[in-house]
Amino acid sequence: MKKVIFSLVAIIGLGIATNNAKAQSSMKIGVFDIDQMVSAMPEMKDVQVKMQSYQKDTLGGERDQLSTLLENQQNTYKADSSAKKSQAILDYDRKQLGDLYSKLVNWQQYVQQASQNKYGELTQGMYTKAAAAFKKVVAAQKITLVLKPDVIQYADDKQIVNLFIPVAKELGVDLKSEDAAAAGK
Repeated sequence: MKKVIFSLVAIIGLGIATNNAKAQSSMKIGVFDIDQMVSAMPEMKDVQVKMQSYQKDTLGGERDQLSTLLENQQNTYKADSSAKKSQAILDYDRKQLGDLYSKLVNWQQYVQQASQNKYGELTQGMYTKAAAAFKKVVAAQKITLVLKPDVIQYADDKQIVNLFIPVAKELGVDLKSEDAAAAGK
């Protein structure tokens, strides 16, 4: 009886090992970075122009407005102090001044966050378009696993598929341009 059970366990184990070997040999790994693909898309030039304009016109205007408000509040506080206004008014002026100083100190964080939000807004359609092309290529090539290029250090080239080129073709991105070639590396 023990020999029969041992034989069954051995057969089951051999079957599982064979299935694992088949699964491993049929595994196709793709390499792709959607950020690189989006940065290689021709629409990115328009996004860059809009970002520069946003940072200069919108955020620059807000910075100028904040500086003006801060200067006006400093003058108001000095005038109220000189006029010996009530403590409540001076406290209010001090609080307003402190709030404006705080905004000025945190200005760089605000600009960074606002710029990231604007970039996300401007590139959302591009990411959607790239993701759709990516999914189509992955399905067509029967890719099992997709990794970013910087994750793979050593791999068998027979199992690795660079998905950047077929996705770029699906999107109609010209890989001969310098920007697209730099993004694909």
